[in-house]
Amino acid sequence: MNTQVQNTTFKISQIIKRFILLFVFALVTLTSCENVQDNQTSIQATVDNVAFNALYATSDVNEDGSVDIQTSSDSRVITIHLGNTTSDNFQLGGNSSHYATYTDVHGNVYSTEGTGNGFVEITDRCVPCGTINGRFSFTAVLPGIDTVEVNNGMFVDIAIGGPETEVDNGDKFEAFIDTATFNPVVVNTINTGNFLLIEGQKGSTSLIVRVPITVQQGDYNIISGGFNATMVQGLITQDANNGSITILSHNSDLKTMKATFNFQVGSTQVSQGMIEVKY
Repeated sequence: MNTQVQNTTFKISQIIKRFILLFVFALVTLTSCENVQDNQTSIQATVDNVAFNALYATSDVNEDGSVDIQTSSDSRVITIHLGNTTSDNFQLGGNSSHYATYTDVHGNVYSTEGTGNGFVEITDRCVPCGTINGRFSFTAVLPGIDTVEVNNGMFVDIAIGGPETEVDNGDKFEAFIDTATFNPVVVNTINTGNFLLIEGQKGSTSLIVRVPITVQQGDYNIISGGFNATMVQGLITQDANNGSITILSHNSDLKTMKATFNFQVGSTQVSQGMIEVKY
């Protein structure tokens, strides 16, 4: 992971301990052979050989020192429960205090508990940030029905506790979600080299706008030409199905941008959006 992404992630973990939001989307259709997957998602894996790429993950640190990591992709959910975060290797299955579950799009829950198996390995810790990185694979069972194979799993910058310091970088992000005002507590911008990812987050709701790093002043379709918009509510992540964005100004030397936007996610309308950020 490059230094820029690490620095941004450090600020996020300071602002809010429970929610980790990495704002880099999978760019498979927009890039060539460059391998950038390790710094594009919070959690990724394959589920029965089908890609599972999650934009973010939530982590709950329990009073007994255990941690629950949960994430979703296309209405599928992966949950990993670790009995502690001081070890480096965890075996899943049987009567272990560590386990993983997979919930499919129909709500069926597969678990490693009992006859399942697998492992989780913590590969890196950032003690000042209170985050961990790692990898995992497991076989989960829906008793008497089916099994599911989750392989090549990895997670990045999952919060397990750390110092909290509020950071006000002066960035602005405003919008309406249907008729409700959305005034984010946290505003963050990531420069991936090809795109700017601008996110406003309040509680479990986030709006994320992606624009090309070379964008100039003008009006654009928000779902084409490298633009995108996403709404995250709890464990549900949805991309916009239509919308527009107006770049009011973009100074690549001063690294500042102002824009307005509107978009629709399903039947939800995001309107009167405004961003003013320095990256």
